[in-house]
Amino acid sequence: MRNVKLLLIGLLFAAAYAVAGGAAAFVAKKSNTGEFTFSEATQQAFLKDCSENANEWVCGCVLARLQGSYSEKEYLRLDAEMQAGDQDYNFTSFLSDAVAACDKEYEETSSQITEEEAKAFADTLLNSLNKKEYLAECKEQEKAILGNKEAGKVCNCVYNKIIKDKSRLVQVVLENGYPENNNVWGVDYVLECLPDKFTPEIEKSFTEYLNQLGLPKSISKCMISTLKKEYTLKALVKAYSKDKGQLATVLMLLASKCIVE
Repeated sequence: MRNVKLLLIGLLFAAAYAVAGGAAAFVAKKSNTGEFTFSEATQQAFLKDCSENANEWVCGCVLARLQGSYSEKEYLRLDAEMQAGDQDYNFTSFLSDAVAACDKEYEETSSQITEEEAKAFADTLLNSLNKKEYLAECKEQEKAILGNKEAGKVCNCVYNKIIKDKSRLVQVVLENGYPENNNVWGVDYVLECLPDKFTPEIEKSFTEYLNQLGLPKSISKCMISTLKKEYTLKALVKAYSKDKGQLATVLMLLASKCIVE
């Protein structure tokens, strides 16, 4: 139940901590995964087109596999060729294998909870969720990144959305399983409650947090400035909510660039 009470995802928190690994950790990460990072615009375009006729989770899974094997430039070229009717055999084979693997993974991890079980869980959660305790825990968890004031606003918003709409809560459980079995459970609540932009308080808190991890303020400010050019706060969380490791890699890339600059 503790995972439920800490519904706010520790996405920014965990990713920021990973930056402290330094250059050696960064090189090891890139060497082991070979991941590329598509721009937010390319990711959103893929997910939008894919999810119109396929399961959103599977689309996100395939996108992650694409970013692990192709640069954005390669992907855009191959995608354009497919749309023009000129398909690359290796690329289409890769997509077919990725879809098959992601379909299997989804079937193995998707919720088998009945509607009655989901309703029972929702009732238990709503009856046990003490507002004062939840807000205190949530705020303490998130204030390092969001700042004291913004953390309070977001936590209060998430609490109200959960407590006021039982039918939606039941649907979240049916679609995502129990919180303990899903590290992105409730992400839609969070996205709806986060401010769209990096507020001055969030910038200040995030800078101070990175500074506490050993990054000079000049580098931290450079990283945040670069992030703001590509993402809104909501877009950043949405783009990497299913892969904290990928966000950590992006932040480490930014840190290395800011050090060079």
